[in-house]
Amino acid sequence: MARTNERMRTAKLLVTVGLTIAPICAAAQHSESVVLAFERLQSESPTEIKQGSEQLVRLGTSDPKAREYIAFRLPPLIEKGPKDYLGRWITLVRLAGELKIAEAAPALAKWLTIDNIGEISTAGFMRMENNPAGAALVQIGDPAIPAVITVFDHGTSRERRYAVYVLNQINSSSTKRVLRDQLNREPDEDLRDFIRKSLGS
Repeated sequence: MARTNERMRTAKLLVTVGLTIAPICAAAQHSESVVLAFERLQSESPTEIKQGSEQLVRLGTSDPKAREYIAFRLPPLIEKGPKDYLGRWITLVRLAGELKIAEAAPALAKWLTIDNIGEISTAGFMRMENNPAGAALVQIGDPAIPAVITVFDHGTSRERRYAVYVLNQINSSSTKRVLRDQLNREPDEDLRDFIRKSLGS
C-alpha cells in the first residue's frame, strides 16, 4: 500500500513538472523561431526574405512575445534605409505596416519620399500605393500621427506634402485636427490650398 501511494505521488510530481516545463519549452521555441525568421530577412535570396517575412507575420499576430521582439528589432533596420538592398527594406517596411508596429512610425516617417519605380495614376500616388513607408504609416493609423507631425515640423515642402497624403488616408478625427492646425502655419501656398481642399473648406 505504501509503495502504491509512493508511486502515485511520483506520477503526480512528473505530471506537474511536465505541465510546468511544457509552456517554457513552447515559449523558447517561439523565441527561437522569431530569431531565425529575422535571420532569414538578412539573406540575399528574395525567396528567403519573403518566407522570413511571412513567418514573422504569423508569429507577430499570434504570439505577444514575438510581436514585442519584432517591435524592438524592426525600427532600427527600417531607420537604416534602403542603402544595401531596396527589396529587403521594402519587405521590412511592409512588415511594420501589416503588423501595425507603432514603434516603427518615426523610422518610417524619415523615408516618406522613397517611392517604388513604376507608373501610377495621380490618385494612386496620393493614396501612397507606390510609397512603402507612407502606406505602412497609413496601416498603423492614429498611433503614427506623432511621427507624421514631426515631418511638418522639420520636413521639406515635398516631405510635408507626403505627410498630408498619409493623414488624408488615415482619415480620422485626429488627423483632421492635425491638418487644420497645419493649415494655419503651412508656409507653402500650394500645400495650404491642397490641405484646405482635403478638409473640404
